[in-house]
Amino acid sequence: MLRRFALAALLSSSLLAVPALAEYPDKPIHIVVPFAPGGSVDIMARLIAEKIAQPMGQSVIVDNKPGGGSAVGTEFVAHSPADGYTLLMGSTSSLSINPSLQKLRYEVTDFAPITLVASVPHVLVINPKIPARNLREFIAWAKASPKVNYGSAGPGTPHHLAGVMLNQMAGLKVVDIPYKGTGPALVDLVGGQVDVMSVDLPPAVPFISSNKVRVLGIATNARSPLAPDIPTISEEGLPGFVVTGWYGVVAPAAVPKDIAEKLGKAISDALAQPDTREKLLKIGATPEGGTPQAFGEHMQREYAKWAKVIKDGNIKLE
Repeated sequence: MLRRFALAALLSSSLLAVPALAEYPDKPIHIVVPFAPGGSVDIMARLIAEKIAQPMGQSVIVDNKPGGGSAVGTEFVAHSPADGYTLLMGSTSSLSINPSLQKLRYEVTDFAPITLVASVPHVLVINPKIPARNLREFIAWAKASPKVNYGSAGPGTPHHLAGVMLNQMAGLKVVDIPYKGTGPALVDLVGGQVDVMSVDLPPAVPFISSNKVRVLGIATNARSPLAPDIPTISEEGLPGFVVTGWYGVVAPAAVPKDIAEKLGKAISDALAQPDTREKLLKIGATPEGGTPQAFGEHMQREYAKWAKVIKDGNIKLE
């Protein structure tokens, strides 16, 4: 009896010695940005990191891991522990487009959605010397012209695929002219070397306001608060022509649901703060937020849309 009591006491004391599971988070959280510092994605990530550090009770560190057109940093997170301490600032390119264009060491299903942070709308702009005042007139002009050039920010970018989608939806044969970035393409659009392009709204605004380019419409479901006077392309005659760059936080797929929800709430609350919204709007991004489920549905729609455009257009990267 004494031996049994002693054994029970020993077992009891050993159980008491086992530390309780720490409540998440009990160490710093890392947000991986798969691009170099200083760009819009990096700015968004650092703003979110600063805002959620206090409510999460831990420091939030931004790690830049550029390379491979965002593949390096994205792969790193895909193969990281699913414990909520390594997150990714995902984007249209990294999670909606690249998996259908390239052989990568990750798939969309390797990630769990946390929160949609922001979206950046595209606008369709043309050289002002083209005799078209609106989208319908441009489509008629393009069909009647022997050759129409389309400027893009490079193969496989949303700008390039928006041109492919324009051809598919409007029945055009506009030829893609790839550039090393948006800036050089816009300069050549102004100079008349290319006729039309789809471009993020922020870099296009100075060219639109100075009448160096003519805007045909904004590629959103509804008019953007960033430019309420610009009609949507759907309004102008191409229903469903939507091209918005999205940016959101994701985690490795097996992250616990309660951790995803806790992170999602912290980020959504931060996005609802007036100063956060103001800072995002200043860089041309529309603040979003929302639940992991809503973001997951958005990711699925975007992936399916671009996968179809890529397949139907037989787009391949060399």
